Amino acid sequence: MLENVRDIIEGVSNSYGEDFFNKITLCLDKTIKADYTFIAWLDRDTYTSKTIALVAKGQLADNIEYSLKDTPCANVAEDSMCCYPKGVCSVFPNDQLLIDMKIEAYLGTPLHDSNHKVMGLVVALYEKPIADEQQVLTLFQVFSGRIAAEMERRAYEASLEEKVASRTQELSAALDKLTLMQTQLVESEKMAALGNLVAGISHEVNTPLGIAITTHSIMADELKKLNKQIDSESLTMKAMNSYRAAAENALSMQGDNLDRAKRLIENFKKTAVDQHQLEIENINIQQYYQKITSTLRPLLKPKKATLTIKCDDDINLATFPGVHAQIITNLISNSMRHGFSDLNEQSDNQISFNIKRKGEDIVEVCYQDNGNGLTEEAQKHVFEPFYTTAREQGGVGLGMSIIFNLITQKLAGSIEYVKKDSGACFIYCFKESKS
Repeated sequence: MLENVRDIIEGVSNSYGEDFFNKITLCLDKTIKADYTFIAWLDRDTYTSKTIALVAKGQLADNIEYSLKDTPCANVAEDSMCCYPKGVCSVFPNDQLLIDMKIEAYLGTPLHDSNHKVMGLVVALYEKPIADEQQVLTLFQVFSGRIAAEMERRAYEASLEEKVASRTQELSAALDKLTLMQTQLVESEKMAALGNLVAGISHEVNTPLGIAITTHSIMADELKKLNKQIDSESLTMKAMNSYRAAAENALSMQGDNLDRAKRLIENFKKTAVDQHQLEIENINIQQYYQKITSTLRPLLKPKKATLTIKCDDDINLATFPGVHAQIITNLISNSMRHGFSDLNEQSDNQISFNIKRKGEDIVEVCYQDNGNGLTEEAQKHVFEPFYTTAREQGGVGLGMSIIFNLITQKLAGSIEYVKKDSGACFIYCFKESKS
């Protein structure tokens, strides 16, 4: 017996996965002198069993799937070791597969996962009565734990790879959409502010993406340790559970950060689409302004600026969401470029939107920052096209002109600059749009 065990161990040394299952099935089949030997997964949902390694007449054969109904394997699936040294077909007269194969003897033992649940089975079939059933049972018991551990490791590895691949594919698709949208946005000067936004969003996405890559490295290291233990025949249930815990934690962290990156990109995409299509929609003003400003927060970080929105929560009306997105983007970009240009990073830089109803179908928005404000000369020309105080920094002077035209023409409203003791303040009104 000891010699047989040693031969099998040497035969499967330094192998895992499909190679391991094939080798150990061949070794067991040769040692126990069975006509058929196989290792199989159990599928309780379909009440079937599918082999992952099958040896017939000493040779590897194609894997098969069969129903458990009216078979001795059904008893094994219920956590019973089954041995029928002869006459198995008379005990299971409805098992047509055994009858067709002219099987006389059957021996099967369950394979348990780390939670002690039956996940598979190892079976030997004989065309003649079993000569030494105790030896076969002993060998199956000796190697069932090793087989089960490899099956569970392989299943868990496949599950991890599937989840990582799925989430990576989602992120890649979202990044592809972002790249396409970036190309479409830089088609006119009124979209120039969104160029900075793309850079900001890309920087923002790098943080969760970096964490996701780090957790992937952790999973790879844990898998390497596990494989090393398997190769050295030192794998324990404690080590397996430790691997599972580490992988689950890493997957959870990876999933959260990939979802975060995905949401950032999707919010940016929605903003970009709204600005491009300019169609009338019924929206809640407070919710929409919050969503747009959330995508613009990367623009605030270089100046450590904070942004607040005060708005009645019942302002629902038909308007052009894309127009509002362009207005918000240009206003915040102007504050960052001009309002806070001379302020150091320690300044208490603030931007606010105060939104309220002025009538049944009229809304007033007060936009204000606490930056440099406008000079007397700039106040006179602020809405004129090509007027800028930042020509040397690449300013063209179309930002506020675009805002003026969007509000007066698309939203049928008005905008004015209101002089304050500090900072810049613009108040604009717009009416509900008619389709």
